[in-house]
Amino acid sequence: MSCFTPDAAYGLPKLRQTSGITLDEVMPFLTNLFSATQHVTTNFEVQIAEDQATMRSLYVATHVWRKKLPDPLFVMGGYYDDALVRTDDGWRIRDRLLINSWVTGDRDAIKAAGMSELLE
Repeated sequence: MSCFTPDAAYGLPKLRQTSGITLDEVMPFLTNLFSATQHVTTNFEVQIAEDQATMRSLYVATHVWRKKLPDPLFVMGGYYDDALVRTDDGWRIRDRLLINSWVTGDRDAIKAAGMSELLE
């Protein structure tokens, strides 16, 4: 969490259009759904302009459902579009937009969790 600013926004394209989501709202949602997650991020492309920057990176995120399901894993991949700001503590992400490209796992569980947008 320390790579984000305290007021960082986070979200998916359609969700972002309706309301700004902060990490304080995202984290309890994710912890309630998953007993474990692992995110691998690669291929960082960064453009710096003084004390601000944009960054795109690819990700693969593996999640283990807290609820017992026949398929316990929910895996997704895509890219992050980030807006960064230089702080006294170094560069921090101020805004993260998650663009999902693919997903595997129990589609009914994904829909029930309110994440149907990931299946489109």
